[in-house]
Amino acid sequence: MKYQRECRISDLSLVNNASVEIMTERTRENMIRLNVPYKEKDLAKAEGAKWNPDLKTWYINDIELLPKLSKWVEPYNVVCENMYIFQMKRICWKCKQKTDVVCLGSNESYSLESNHKRNSDVLLFSYVKTMPIALADYMKDKFDYFPSYSKTVNYSYYINHCKHCKSVQGDNFLHEVPEESFYKKLCYRDSEPTFYSKVNNQFSILLDATLPYYNEISSSMELMLLHMQTEVENRASLGITQKLMNNLLSVSSPQENININGL
Repeated sequence: MKYQRECRISDLSLVNNASVEIMTERTRENMIRLNVPYKEKDLAKAEGAKWNPDLKTWYINDIELLPKLSKWVEPYNVVCENMYIFQMKRICWKCKQKTDVVCLGSNESYSLESNHKRNSDVLLFSYVKTMPIALADYMKDKFDYFPSYSKTVNYSYYINHCKHCKSVQGDNFLHEVPEESFYKKLCYRDSEPTFYSKVNNQFSILLDATLPYYNEISSSMELMLLHMQTEVENRASLGITQKLMNNLLSVSSPQENININGL
């Protein structure tokens, strides 16, 4: 498939002002749900946890408390105040039919490695191993996105499945190969846009997922040499930086917000 190459997009006519406002808007502090056994409730309360009698759950709304309360959350490395579900079409590698693929992203998040410092950059998460049950059920029922084993990485993760033949559509292609990625509109003017829906979450959403490291990979000499050898574009040869990725919502097509019971 051939596209007109458009690295480092700068055409302001493509930027939708409403989308930019959505992307940069700071959200309210969401509650972070805690899984506190009844016998540990007093200890959790002493550490700063609060009880919501209507929702019958323990929670915190101060991200700085999370490190010392981490024993009461599922395994995670990123907390999302905003959650987006990105969606596009791709050609299945096995049956050659067009199928839907999705990924999770955020523009208001905190990561464990940054000591839960607020990050307002657009991030697309790959190789997701853990997510809330309510979100997992929705993604499986709506998009055929559920855990399967991948030979590429030699473990199971939440992965897309072809709606026709049920074969896995691995994250390597969807996040690492620009012509097939969710951000391809940022690189190739003639490509179809990605669609996205915002999740109306009451609680912050915790994930165990791989972070994208856009700036580090965009400066990878190894990938630049690979491009020179193969003449195949990659994230480094196209300069897929964080600054560029922050335009993703502006060049994508918004859909209706999504309500998921339990989030």
